[in-house]
Parts: sequence; C-alpha cells; structure tokens
Amino acid sequence: MPIIYCQNYTPVSDSIAEISAQEHQLGLTLLIQGLKNIYDISLSVRDLDKYLKRTDSGKPFLSLWPHIHFNISHCSGLAACVFDSRPVGLDVEMPGYFPEVLIDRALCPHEKQYLDQPGISQALREEWFFRFWTLKEAYVKKTGTGVDVPLKDFSFTFYRDQTGYSVTCSDSRVFCYQTILKSRHILSVCHEDHTRDIRLNICP
Repeated sequence: MPIIYCQNYTPVSDSIAEISAQEHQLGLTLLIQGLKNIYDISLSVRDLDKYLKRTDSGKPFLSLWPHIHFNISHCSGLAACVFDSRPVGLDVEMPGYFPEVLIDRALCPHEKQYLDQPGISQALREEWFFRFWTLKEAYVKKTGTGVDVPLKDFSFTFYRDQTGYSVTCSDSRVFCYQTILKSRHILSVCHEDHTRDIRLNICP
C-alpha cells in the first residue's frame, strides 16, 4: 500500500537557488520521517549521503534497503515523499501557466479533449493539464526510464465516481492515485499495488 507524506512550506527567500535547496531538504526530511515511522529505520541527513544512490537513469534508491521503494517530488509550496513495497512514482504541481507546446508533446488525442471542453475556463483548463502532467511524470518516475521516454506512449483516462474522479492508465500493470490538496496542489502517484488503499499523511 502506497504511503505518502507531504508538507506545505513557505519559501525562505525570493532566491530560486535558496528555494530549491529548501525544497530538497524538506524532501529528505520527509524521507527520513517515513523510514522511521514505517520501517523503524533511523537515519540522519549525513547517513542519507552514504546510502542514497541513483540508478543510471537517475532514479534514487537506498543501497542497504533495496526492497524499500520511494519517490520524492516538490514544487512551489509543497514537498512530498511516497513509500511502497514495489516501484512507485510521485509528482506534485500547482496548476498555473504552462507552454501550449507541451500539450502536443505530452498528451494523447483523447487526453486533449479534457482541455478542449466547450466553455471551459482557463483555470479549469490549467487544472486538467496538470492532472495529466503529474500522472505522466509519476509514471516515468515509477518506471525509472528517464525523462526522454515519449509521454504519448502511455495515457490516462478519468472516470467520475462517488468521490469525484478515479483514473486508469493504458498500461494495465500500473495503478493511479490522484488528489487535489486544500492548498490546490495536485498530487499524483503511479504504483504497481492493485489495492486502492492509499495512506496520505499531511505533515504540520
């Protein structure tokens, strides 16, 4: 069962470099917290420097605990980390402006239809784009194939259900979870566990 830790933050400054460092540090803090809470593994940031490695395609893993699968993502105002017993990918974004060229680069024809609904507002159009974008990123991060994988080689379909929307992937081996947080951030997870049980922990 995927277990997610996420935390909102206030930027320490207007410096892009300092904000990036803040997000990175917060992501590591959530990783350390999850390892302690879920697996009873106590590590410091210095320990992570020794045990946190990357595959050739850049996917992080823990050299002493290869059975623990995790993924970290952060964006303006939010950091998150997901854990699972199988490969898992996570992406978070705040809906907003995006270059129109990304639509043709990332979305399949049926996915574009969600953005082209008659009378759709710009805000809702941006929301739909980032619903798909975060799922695409989460899929790529789960598979560990790197950023060069064609994003239109796989697709997602949304269905209305009692809680709003559920989503499926064209890759039948992959299961999806998506939620919009109170902060309006979109959080998406792609995983291999068929269970629909997801544990979302909002850290103070």
